[in-house]
Amino acid sequence: MTHAPTPAAMATRKPARTAPAWDRHTWEEALLAATLPHHGARLLGWGLAHLAPTSGQFRAGTSRDAGYLGQALRLSAKQLHMGFSQLERAGLLARAGAAATDGPRHVLAQAFTLTLPSATAAARTESDG
Repeated sequence: MTHAPTPAAMATRKPARTAPAWDRHTWEEALLAATLPHHGARLLGWGLAHLAPTSGQFRAGTSRDAGYLGQALRLSAKQLHMGFSQLERAGLLARAGAAATDGPRHVLAQAFTLTLPSATAAARTESDG
């Protein structure tokens, strides 16, 4: 026999935690604070923040391919690949699975999410610079 919770018990219950929505302003502040070795990585970050959906998650094979992104930001394929790697190392981007290894033109072939860096990633980035 299942007992229904009383109104008093319902009032003291905490709501289930949900994942926070991606916040562009907070992410851009983290991008500004990050020590990135190449200016192209920061420019790529601005472009990704501008194009990001409300979740901050980019699906694999997105219509915004590397050619479009490179042309819009005036970054070469090599600069895009390097920028993705630096943003990932700084904890500002997380790829689904292993990093793309098929070369610069495949950097957007995988799904990825714009993330906030952890203290570990921030310390690693500062020691790289």
